[in-house]
Amino acid sequence: MDRTARLRQILEHARNHPVYAHKLEGIDLGTITPETIAQLPLTTREEWIAYMRANPYPPAGSALVHLTPSPALGWMPEYLSQDDLEYQSQALAAHFGRLGVAGKRVLVAFSYHVFAGGWLFHEALQKAGAVVFPHGPGEAERIAQLVQVYGFEVLVCNPSFALKIAQAGGRFGLLLAGGEPFTSVPGYREKLEQAIGGVALDAYGTSELGIVAGEDLHKNGLLEAQEMAILEVLDPETLEPTPDGEKGELVVTALSRTLMPMIRFRTGDLAIAVRENGRVRLPRGVFGRTDLMVKVKGVKLYPTELAPILGAFGIDPRGGAQLVVESKEGGTDKLTLRLKAEAVPPMLGEALQRATGIKLDEIVADPTLEGPPLIDRRFSKNP
Repeated sequence: MDRTARLRQILEHARNHPVYAHKLEGIDLGTITPETIAQLPLTTREEWIAYMRANPYPPAGSALVHLTPSPALGWMPEYLSQDDLEYQSQALAAHFGRLGVAGKRVLVAFSYHVFAGGWLFHEALQKAGAVVFPHGPGEAERIAQLVQVYGFEVLVCNPSFALKIAQAGGRFGLLLAGGEPFTSVPGYREKLEQAIGGVALDAYGTSELGIVAGEDLHKNGLLEAQEMAILEVLDPETLEPTPDGEKGELVVTALSRTLMPMIRFRTGDLAIAVRENGRVRLPRGVFGRTDLMVKVKGVKLYPTELAPILGAFGIDPRGGAQLVVESKEGGTDKLTLRLKAEAVPPMLGEALQRATGIKLDEIVADPTLEGPPLIDRRFSKNP
């Protein structure tokens, strides 16, 4: 099925769903294509949370249920019909097939319980022609031993666990990773590839969406998985498409969900888009959140986009850093980064400037640092 036909099928299901029925009134859905999808209204996670809170039971037609921790709900359900499962496995099989997994022995170390991770990869890998072993998470030493005995060639898990497996002696020609910041962290891929002795590729997805983007063997960013999703990157303030190379919010329309349609779903995740040959590429992957933003020195800065770089330099990004914006004499902005550390890591300033396009005026180490991630003193009396 081509993307336009599949999109219209999704929209027909959405037309009768309580989250979308009022949104889609008066829109001729038969004219919507992936190129004209911006005619449709956006959808927020808050809308889905409100609906799920009022309607927690699996809807008619459900064949499989997954849950993901949610601060607002406790658990965010994911309901899939039999048709959704079949479509999803075929669509992801096409993606994995392009990575050359056919005939390879694959060990899946994502969870098969509660969460979607293991199942999401498992069925698709089988359809792509791989030999799949459903190991599940944990037991890095055992996995390293199993690799030596049974010759597994591909590992599927999150990057931090892959590193533990490598430290236990596990070696793989290919790692399919996801679920954590990975390629957005400078130097992480290189460290992991050296440890496992093979190629490490990243993927992006959420419990609501499935896997919607992944790297190919060229390793030049996350590519839209065209069978799985339509990606957009929008300015979170104007909600207009960002120019290529500018930061914005990732918005996803899932093509694998009819029971829980995700139409122009605002992920809140920060990305940069490059649009080429009718496909969206995210050259820096997903590297922050759009929840907090400050405009400094004429450039939009999202404090969470610093997290992968700080992590690469050994700074805990959760409570370990604080941005302070002040006005200098003459009205220009002064930007200071405070770190919860004994000393400022060498070369950190240069790395942050390359990633954000902004030169920090000062980086200060303060082992007693406390407080919010952002203080803007230009327009308030913040101490």
